[in-house]
Amino acid sequence: MFGQLVKRGIGAWALLWVCILSFVVPSAAQQVTDPVAVELKRRGDTAMEAGHFDAALQAYTKALAIEPAAALHYNRARALQGLGRNADALAEFEAFDAKASPDLKSVVSDFDEMKGQVSRQIAELQVECSVEDATLRFNGQAIPLPLKAPLRFDPSTIVFEIAAPNYESFKTRLTLFAGDSKILKPELKRQDLRATLSITSKLSGTLVQMDGNTMGAVPLDLQVAPGEHRLRYSHPGYRDIQSSLVLRSKERRHVAVTLDRLPLWYETWWFWTAAGAVVTTSIVAGVAFSTERSAGAGDIAPGRISAPIIVQTR
Repeated sequence: MFGQLVKRGIGAWALLWVCILSFVVPSAAQQVTDPVAVELKRRGDTAMEAGHFDAALQAYTKALAIEPAAALHYNRARALQGLGRNADALAEFEAFDAKASPDLKSVVSDFDEMKGQVSRQIAELQVECSVEDATLRFNGQAIPLPLKAPLRFDPSTIVFEIAAPNYESFKTRLTLFAGDSKILKPELKRQDLRATLSITSKLSGTLVQMDGNTMGAVPLDLQVAPGEHRLRYSHPGYRDIQSSLVLRSKERRHVAVTLDRLPLWYETWWFWTAAGAVVTTSIVAGVAFSTERSAGAGDIAPGRISAPIIVQTR
């Protein structure tokens, strides 16, 4: 049986458990009074003697749920120790130490030594995080921060994640060894909720204004706060464009700008109107000049008028 215990990682302490089992369990049994809990404890003791630590733990756990007797905490601790779960075993030893009567403690004369040996097999981790409403996640567990006490772990490599509202999550992988006492101080960065606005145009040099501020010439990639924004696009020789858009948090939006060219001076309506007026005036003047009558030669035909000839004498 000793070989089986050593193979399961218990070693000398498990052998000691078996040696004192017949002495401690009867005394502990006096602390369990519920008939169902007593039967479950008996099944757990039988499983422990056979080295079936999983079955023993299940039996002790069910019994403890029925009757929270101090002795069942001790028995759970021994089963957990047999499974190599020293961090959990230490918690059960501490529960036994807090609840057991002096008489019951006196039965386990080497209790402090056992507890100390288990303590040396685990690692402790403290997490210092000043961000409100932060949560520590690992191995499927979620624990609110700050911690009331350091966390205990069996030697292993664990991925820890710390998350908080409006902050980027922090992840790290730690390898914990027996006897370690580490402090994790995560630096959480505020979550970037800004949207990304990309503005392009085939017309190089198009100037962009947002909410009255000049942002520069296209192409532009802007980090913009979510919400509604007013935009204005301009370029010499082209008509300005004004528009508005609403951006969501972390949205990526692309805007392609097309400006309409202003007509050149000779393409404007007023130019051609004025030019037409000038042309019309010139034509009228030309017609006037070309139709002006020349001096007449008279309209009395020769020989039509007769008059007496008067001869003056001196």
